[in-house]
Amino acid sequence: MNPFNPADLAWQKWPPEPLGGQHVGTGSNGVRLTHLPTGIAIEVGASRSQHHNRQVALDALLGALTSPSHRD
Repeated sequence: MNPFNPADLAWQKWPPEPLGGQHVGTGSNGVRLTHLPTGIAIEVGASRSQHHNRQVALDALLGALTSPSHRD
């Protein structure tokens, strides 16, 4: 479930920093998610799956927006 307006999200693909190993850093599977109304940016490149990284980024953004420290 995605509680965000798609127009408020900017997605970018980026290659994660190569950490070693033959299967790491072989493609652009990292994602950078920016919530345009607040300017919050989340970068995730922990998984080799871009789909998984996108879901982790959405979950992190939801947590950042609903945390007590972010509320006015």
